[in-house]
Amino acid sequence: MKSIRGRIILLFVFCLLFGGALTVLHYANMYTVRHKIVLMEKFDTLLNDILETRRFEKNFIYYRDTESLRNWKTYIGRVKTFVKDQEEEITMVAGPEKFHRFKTDLNAYDSEMRQYIKMVTYGETLFPVDEIRTNGGAVVGFSQNLIKIKTHNINRDLNRMIIWPAAYFSIFVILTIIIFQMLNFTILKPLYMIRKATKQVVAETFEPIVYQTKHKNEITKLIFAFNKMASELKTRQEQLLQSRKMASIGTFTSGIAHELNNPLNNIYLTAESLLMCMESMPEPEKQALIEDIMSETDRASAVVKNLLEFSRSENPDMRMIETRNFINRTIKFVKNQLLVKGIVLATEIADNLPDIKGKQQQLETAFLNIIINAIQAMETGGRITIRAALALNDHIRIDISDTGVGIDPSDMAHIFDPFYTTKEVGKGTGLGLSLVYGIIQTHGGYIEVNSKVNKGTTFSIFLPATGRDEENIEIDGPKTT
Repeated sequence: MKSIRGRIILLFVFCLLFGGALTVLHYANMYTVRHKIVLMEKFDTLLNDILETRRFEKNFIYYRDTESLRNWKTYIGRVKTFVKDQEEEITMVAGPEKFHRFKTDLNAYDSEMRQYIKMVTYGETLFPVDEIRTNGGAVVGFSQNLIKIKTHNINRDLNRMIIWPAAYFSIFVILTIIIFQMLNFTILKPLYMIRKATKQVVAETFEPIVYQTKHKNEITKLIFAFNKMASELKTRQEQLLQSRKMASIGTFTSGIAHELNNPLNNIYLTAESLLMCMESMPEPEKQALIEDIMSETDRASAVVKNLLEFSRSENPDMRMIETRNFINRTIKFVKNQLLVKGIVLATEIADNLPDIKGKQQQLETAFLNIIINAIQAMETGGRITIRAALALNDHIRIDISDTGVGIDPSDMAHIFDPFYTTKEVGKGTGLGLSLVYGIIQTHGGYIEVNSKVNKGTTFSIFLPATGRDEENIEIDGPKTT
């Protein structure tokens, strides 16, 4: 059977049949021993009857006791009747040859004894009794040997019955090990792999489960479904990341437009001045104006280049990122937004910080979301402070603090939940901080949040410094206070 359910049913039926077979075998052994004990009791009765026959024989021969003669006839009749009735059992125990010899000796003993009785009745006193004694002794010896053989067989069966429990237990242990191994390889091990992969999904890592087997069952179907789900989730995450990037771009489009408009206006005014006064303008002035045009063109080109780089949908591999560099790059995207809102941004970045291993575009997206939330929390201006330093646990700690309205304690436990937002309809999707949490977890870090209403909020982001063993990173959940 290919399915696990079918295998378990088959295994259960096998165990049931095995237990039934052991039970039947046990009762068969008990019945056999019981039958042999009963038969040995009959053989013992046969021996007693033969011994009584010999006793009455001697009494008659030596004392001419007529009562002993009647008893002898009674017992010899009982012996011959028993031998006739139990012929099959005696043959099985003693063997056909010995049983035939026994019957010959018994008949000879009976015949010679009866002849002796006739001769004594007719007054004959000289009759050889040695043949009677010889045949009688052979009959007694056969009966004693019959009991001895039967006793040996019963002891052998009893010894076998003593060994059987140990054999049953050994077979049970072997079957248990086989069953456990089968369950381990077909169920427990794949389930452990699924559980491990599920934990990775929680950490925003959508790697497929590598499980090779020739059998197709419920577990392989489950793993196939999980791998398909992981692939879909990975695709959806990339789409979500891209859409969030575009949403972030839309938020500061006005600032980007302003930043582009300034160099374009300068280019236009400089070119217009150059056109109007070209003939009368000295060469050094012309060259200065042309250099101004080129400088403003480079400025506009840099703005467009940064915007395009941020909006790319490709998913680069982990690489070494300079902490100060990616923080400054992120700030550039919101520079004009800060000016429009009248917000002061200050940075306190420690020197000689280790690099971070990660995906720069994703980290920029995460930090940009936090900064934009801080800007939106300060409608009438304020201050944003970004601090970066090496924490005690070999992590780089980056604090983003604002002086905005803060977060209500009732909302604190849900700020990282997808689609949870405190903003008005149309002004927030509730995906920003959820996306931030996923990105930071993917990089092996964690987030702490401290906020007071009307005083401000601080997001503390901890990212592993270069040199840590990424496989041993303990991923914590967000901590909010």
